[in-house]
Amino acid sequence: MRQLIGITLLGLLAVVVTVHGQSSSQSAAKANPLVGAWKVTEIDDVNKPPITNPQPGLYVFTEQHYSFLRINGTAPLPAYASNAKATDADKVAVFDAIFVQSGTYTVTGNMLATKVLVAKSAFVLGSSAQYEFAVNGKELVLTQKSGAALKLERVE
Repeated sequence: MRQLIGITLLGLLAVVVTVHGQSSSQSAAKANPLVGAWKVTEIDDVNKPPITNPQPGLYVFTEQHYSFLRINGTAPLPAYASNAKATDADKVAVFDAIFVQSGTYTVTGNMLATKVLVAKSAFVLGSSAQYEFAVNGKELVLTQKSGAALKLERVE
């Protein structure tokens, strides 16, 4: 009787390992290549020369949400001791230089569709955008329909 129980348990273990291995393989095949943290390495606006050494920027993707934050241009943010001591010109310069938005997204093939839930400007809230994306090793390229593109490098 003990031998029969042992064989039955061994058989169940083999089934569990096989099923788990198949689901892990299927999960790996369906893994979302965007999930992770990406640093901005180039900003290519169709109306301006590309910025190949941009100020800091970080794009983060979880399974369903994203958060984008970058400093546009080549100049660092103005240096001031505190928000209370910043001039109006300093504040405008920061506002104009920073791109901030977070929300949800979906991926269909190589198309990324975002829906903005939080942003620095109210007119963007609830809007959506579409990007064609390509992941090549540690590089991610996001291209909008206008032709504007961002190059990013995986940091996590």
